[in-house]
Amino acid sequence: MGKTEHIPADTGRHPSNELALRQPYLLQTAIARQQEEEDEANALTLSDLLQMVMKHKWTLLLVMLVSVAIAGVNTFLLRPTYRATAVLQIERAPARIVDFQGGSDVDQMAVDESIGLKTQYELLRSRSLAERVIDDLQLDRSKTAVAPGAKATPAPAAPGASNGYIDRILSGYRKLSTPSTQDAQFLGREAVVGSFLGALSIDPIQNSRLVRVSVDNADPALAARVANATVQTFVSLGQERRIESSSYAKVFLEDQIKQVKGRLEDSERKLQQYAQQKQILALDDKTNVVNQSYLDFAAALSKAEQDRIKAEALYNEVKANPERALQSQESKTLQTLKEAKAKVEVEYQQNLRIYKPDYPKMIQMRAQITQIDDQIKSEHGNVQSLVKAQFDAAASQERQLRERLNQTRREVLTTQDNSIDLNLLRREVDTNRQIYDSLLQRLKQIGISSNLTTNNISVVDAATAPLFPYKPNLQSNLVTGLGIGVFLGLCLIFLLEYMDDSIKFP
Repeated sequence: MGKTEHIPADTGRHPSNELALRQPYLLQTAIARQQEEEDEANALTLSDLLQMVMKHKWTLLLVMLVSVAIAGVNTFLLRPTYRATAVLQIERAPARIVDFQGGSDVDQMAVDESIGLKTQYELLRSRSLAERVIDDLQLDRSKTAVAPGAKATPAPAAPGASNGYIDRILSGYRKLSTPSTQDAQFLGREAVVGSFLGALSIDPIQNSRLVRVSVDNADPALAARVANATVQTFVSLGQERRIESSSYAKVFLEDQIKQVKGRLEDSERKLQQYAQQKQILALDDKTNVVNQSYLDFAAALSKAEQDRIKAEALYNEVKANPERALQSQESKTLQTLKEAKAKVEVEYQQNLRIYKPDYPKMIQMRAQITQIDDQIKSEHGNVQSLVKAQFDAAASQERQLRERLNQTRREVLTTQDNSIDLNLLRREVDTNRQIYDSLLQRLKQIGISSNLTTNNISVVDAATAPLFPYKPNLQSNLVTGLGIGVFLGLCLIFLLEYMDDSIKFP
């Protein structure tokens, strides 16, 4: 009390302001620290959990025992179910006896194989297979549950309501809620099929072509019968589908062959009528003959033109300069006459040395020379006429060949025009004949393949009546019950701890 208080110097700050600023911060820090301490106190550690379990160990043990006991009792109360299993082998689809398309695609084959296996699995689960097995084994009792033609017996009227409004309402409700005979049979059939498919299990074995076909039933012998009937019926249905496919293909091809045969006969008839109308015996031979004739006439006309040109040139030369032109012509008669004239003239000149011109012999020789000149002139005329005749003959031959060539050209064009239509008809005939022959060949191949049809599905292992039930599994159920008991026991322990309001000391 006697100590001297030191008053701090005034620094310009007001203590009241600093306190006002620090108080909220200190309050928040204290609250946060208190919350952390509470969280740490409430946090459960592994040791805490073990302490809780040890504290309520008898409760946990009791719950576990009760759960295991319930699982065991339930297992013994359940009706045992037996599973019979048959094994199928599904190979690739049987190879076609004849490959119509030719070649193969490896990738496409792999895809088709995968799709094919999945298809077979779905066929094993199909309704048609289930109904076939049900009918074969007479598993459907719904058909005899309601006798055909039986009528539903009307329910008795409600007491105290006779022919009243309430009675009519109840009667209408009973009619709506009560199925007819056909509906009852249908619902019963659906229940049997659904039960069959529910008991059927398809389990493909990995990396193999084997499939397990299992049937669950309370009767082990019946389970084996149903499993064997299922696989046998599946094999039979596959064979039937293959035979039906071949039969359908055969009927389809027979119908196509009939149609193509009609078209073939019609096209052959048109071809024959066209050939008779155009007087065409053999198109190829006719075309070759006409074309060759045209070429021959063209060559002959070319030669005739050359001969006519030569004859015309000689004729013009003869008309322009007969003597010179005639000298170039080789005429034996004219040459003989010229030689005879020259000989007489030589002799006449020689005789002039002896005789006078008026001498009879000399007059006779001059007359002989004159006669030879007349003969030479006459021969000149003959040669000119011969040249003229040769020219006229060459021109006439050229004209005739040109006319024949033009006629042959028209024949070639006509033959070509006819050949277009005829080739179209022949091509139609050939096409129809090829289609007809191909269809006939396919029909024969289908007939052979239908007799040699192989099945790609076979039974590897037949199902046998199981000795031990498949369900319920005592060991599995006990383990499951134990696990459920542990879970429920822990939940109960946490619930008890949560509801415990007593003060706990560390």
